[in-house]
Amino acid sequence: MSSQNFKIFWDEVLNMIQQEYIANNNSIEFEIWYGRIKYIEDSNSELTVSFPSKFMFNTLTKRGYIQNIKDKIKVLCGNDITIKPVYEDENSKKSVFIPTNSDTLPTVPINKTDTVDNTTVMVTDEIKTVTINSSSPIIKEVKRHPQLREDYTFERFVVGDNNEFAYSASLAAAKDPGKKFNPLLIYGGTGLGKTHLMQSVGNYIYNNPPEGKENINICYITAENFTNEFMKSLREKTTEAFKSKYRKIDVLLLDDIHFFEKKDSTQDELFYTFEALFQRKSQMIFTCDRPPSKLNDIDERLKSRFNLGTPIDLQPPSYEMRIAILQKKLELKGKTAPAEVIEYVARNIQSNVRELEGNLNKLIGYAELMGKELTIELTKKLLSDSITSNTDESVTIDTILKVVCNYYNITLADIKGTARNPKFANPRHIAVYLARQMADRTFTEIGGELGGRDHTTIMNSNRKIETLIKTDESMNETLEILKKKIREYKKI
Repeated sequence: MSSQNFKIFWDEVLNMIQQEYIANNNSIEFEIWYGRIKYIEDSNSELTVSFPSKFMFNTLTKRGYIQNIKDKIKVLCGNDITIKPVYEDENSKKSVFIPTNSDTLPTVPINKTDTVDNTTVMVTDEIKTVTINSSSPIIKEVKRHPQLREDYTFERFVVGDNNEFAYSASLAAAKDPGKKFNPLLIYGGTGLGKTHLMQSVGNYIYNNPPEGKENINICYITAENFTNEFMKSLREKTTEAFKSKYRKIDVLLLDDIHFFEKKDSTQDELFYTFEALFQRKSQMIFTCDRPPSKLNDIDERLKSRFNLGTPIDLQPPSYEMRIAILQKKLELKGKTAPAEVIEYVARNIQSNVRELEGNLNKLIGYAELMGKELTIELTKKLLSDSITSNTDESVTIDTILKVVCNYYNITLADIKGTARNPKFANPRHIAVYLARQMADRTFTEIGGELGGRDHTTIMNSNRKIETLIKTDESMNETLEILKKKIREYKKI
């Protein structure tokens, strides 16, 4: 042990950081990132600290949070320190090696009544590691809730850099419903796991109800069905029954709240439902395809309620994560596949988890039905339509401009005009960037479509967005939403 007691400094620094978060009304975010790390001991200016998983440590490092702790400790004690991480899930990990040749991936038998083993997947080309389901809770003898999918559990959710925050917050809400993480809003593109996480919370609480609430009332419903049910109650004059049903539940899981845009009467009802449940300390979880600030035609008081907790985003999975997800799906099915097949699917299906799983099921189903071996040649043939549809080859500048204008509620004349008002200039810069990225057009061609601007002006617009995405996470989120809308638009 060192002669210097670094724990005193550690505690003081964590307290300082917590106060900073509280001052910015982000105490929940502090709990998620810092609340689960624990000081163990120190020796010669090296602090041993426990983290829930390697992913958590890597994420904190990438975000600069570890360096922030080290810098603050140095200010207090004058010493440079290093942090030695240890991981809570280290003893329960199992390594699965994914070769880069055509060897078959190993099959891992799974006992459906136990927690699926934590798995480390190593991609040999880049020597990167993905930990699957770190610190997952155990659910044995699962009871099935009539509105929830049995397979939507924390054990079956693949955790990585793109979703660690959302996973941690959802798990915390499940373990302590109605408390710190209430409401919880998870947003992101289609097929990234929003509904999976939401229903995982429901399944966990249903199987592990809080003390004294053995008959806990959990309701999962989509925003569309909520709206339809409410409108029916208005027609049939049964609104009191509707209110009684939704204002007395213990856990509300409401999917796709962006559907409420322009539905004023339903928004009013949801607002009062929210108020009633919040007073009851009922757990509320919402999902959306964008952050609350980007919702159009939603009452501001309702937006403020969605923002009471910490809105958390889900990002598309990285290549390493896609490899891990495919491997996990194979394990759950008790199947095998050549490594080159897994790598091909992961490399070419990039948008979301649902498409990954859907295409994997297509491959497995065809191979079993036809009694054929799953080869790379067969994979390319079977997935040719899916992979072609995921490219941006047919995206036009006209499509990009229409989608961007619709998203920002401006006209084509506005975006092609000369006004430098940020309301019009910012969407114009974004359209230029997307045209370069998705339509692969020259600056001169883009300038021609934008009212005859010269290529230097277009280059500057593109550069502004390239700079922003390095520092502004919300810009990355906006671009992903727009890319999704552009790809969907071209299919219509």
